[in-house]
Amino acid sequence: MMLPKFRHIRFAIIVLTPVLLASCAGLREHIKERQLETHGPPRTVNDNRKNPRIAHRNDTAATKHRNDTTASKRDIDTRTTSGVYKKYSEKWNIELTGNEDVKFIEEIDTWLGTPYVYGGESKKGTDCSGMIQTMYKNLYGISLNRSANDMQKDVRFIDLNKACLGDILFFKINFQTVGHVALYLGNRRFIHATVNKGVMISCLDEDYYSKRYYKCGRIVAMEK
Repeated sequence: MMLPKFRHIRFAIIVLTPVLLASCAGLREHIKERQLETHGPPRTVNDNRKNPRIAHRNDTAATKHRNDTTASKRDIDTRTTSGVYKKYSEKWNIELTGNEDVKFIEEIDTWLGTPYVYGGESKKGTDCSGMIQTMYKNLYGISLNRSANDMQKDVRFIDLNKACLGDILFFKINFQTVGHVALYLGNRRFIHATVNKGVMISCLDEDYYSKRYYKCGRIVAMEK
């Protein structure tokens, strides 16, 4: 037979157990709520290192995007530069090689139609040597002699067959001394300032210029 004392203890355990369990559960919930208030909800870490396939796929996609972007920029630059060469090859009726300075090409074209002014050296009016002197000064910082005859001191004479864009052609208009200069373009064509028509493009195959052509020179300062 169970003694009265132990019967009371058993009764107390049966009664208090649900209370203690409820208290523990409440304590756990309280702790959880405090953690949420203090630290916020647990963050989900998207670590691609756990999945090498995903990491590799992402790296490959990023690399492809960079390569595509670089190629796109390069294509745009190439199309733009090629367009310049094509445009002026057709306009000037020459064959540009693709190695010429684009800024020089575009600068040359802006002089076409400039009226002739003796002693002038701007796009408001220029003579033959003034135009060439201004171009080289503005684009390359090169100072050339002012007169057509003295410009011979600035060049190294070369064979006409080796002439390229920017070389200087010298003419003896009176068949005695150099009195006219022009800027070579290519295919025996050149740009120069004429008294009657201003700045224009002419060709060495024209009888007037073929008879008066003297020499072709390459600016020494451009070879340094």
